[in-house]
This record gives sequence, C-alpha cells and structure tokens, in this order.
Amino acid sequence: MSEILTPLSYMKPLACRVFVPVVLMALASMAPALAQTSAPALSASHPIDVANVRFASVRADSGTWLATEVELQPRGGEGVKNRNFINRVKVTLSLGVFSVLAPDGAKVPDTYYRASAEAVAVEATGSRTIFRFYLPPEIVKRDQITGDLKFYLVEVFVNGKALPLGKNCVPVSTLSSATVVESFRGKVSAEAGANDGILLPQYLTPFANGGSPPAPSFIRLEPSR
Repeated sequence: MSEILTPLSYMKPLACRVFVPVVLMALASMAPALAQTSAPALSASHPIDVANVRFASVRADSGTWLATEVELQPRGGEGVKNRNFINRVKVTLSLGVFSVLAPDGAKVPDTYYRASAEAVAVEATGSRTIFRFYLPPEIVKRDQITGDLKFYLVEVFVNGKALPLGKNCVPVSTLSSATVVESFRGKVSAEAGANDGILLPQYLTPFANGGSPPAPSFIRLEPSR
C-alpha cells in the first residue's frame, strides 16, 4: 500500500547540488548572451495560467519519489466556446538535475528529464487543477535529490496550441531571461530523449489515485493490437 503525503511536504533546500550564489555564472554557461527582459507573462485573454510549481518527497513501498506539482488556474476567456470548461489541456514538465556524475561545483545541470500529461478537460470556474509528475526512488537516491529543483520549465498547451510562458513557468532565480529559457529548452530537446520514461505523469505511478485535489482525467492512447 502506497503512503501519500497530502498536502505535499517541502524538503530542506538542496545544499550540495545547486549553487544559487553563482547563478550568473551558470546562466553565462547556458547562453552566449544574457537578455535583460524576462519571459513574457500570460495576457488576460489566455484561458489558463500556471499558479505555482512545488516539489516534495513522497513515499511508496518502492521508496521515496520526488513529486512535482504544477498548479493551474483556469481563466476561461476568449476563444473558449464553453466558458465552463477548457478542453484538452496539456502540461509538459522539463527538469534539469545535477546527477551524481556532475563535476564538483557544476553550475549547469548535466541530466535532463521531460514528461507530458494531457487532461480531457478542466473546469474554468475558478477552481485550480493539479498536474503531478514523479521521479522514481532510484534516481532520487542515486543523485541525492533532496529539495526544490532550481532548473525547470513548465509549458502549457490548449487544444494543441502552446501558450506563452508566464512568470511561474520557470524559476526566476536561475532562468531569468528569455534567452536563457531558450537555451535551457534547447538542452532539454537535445538530451532529455535519452531519459524518456523516467520522469512519469501521476497516472503511471503508485500515486495514480492519490492527491488532493484529485488529478483530472487524462487522455491515454494505448497501443492498438
């Protein structure tokens, strides 16, 4: 029987693997030039926003997993035919992690993960919707992942259309400009494929039926026989 911690509890800040005081050096390594403007915020006409991103340790019989909660705030708005629902909302989470193989004092992650989940629909009535993703216990233990990650990107799609990045889609302390965000996105595109299937959406984990509020119903395409 899996034990699910609800609400998710926060771990101590990552002490050894992330070096916030040298963020500028890390950003310089990730991009040739550092733009001074932040990533654009969502306008009021877009139907959904990222309200928060949280990390926590959760336990199952198999060990301790790292959970990422992506909290969405539906807005409705222009382009939504049924103002009570927003159809086919997809979230893609990308993570940058300092693995056990990363050199001492590394400023840029050496390992990247990516996963997506697409809800059938979410209600646009003011209530928030939670998408959850998990790194398995072997990865958490091997790479000593013990706190909030400092390199991540949340991308939201509605009916297959990408929404502009809002202020909560990236950590502003480390991915503070549009140029650096694009550099991080490029690293994910180039390297995350080697780790496909490791970062998992909630419905593929021991926590499939857990959490409060409960997860939405997801679109799952099973292989045809």
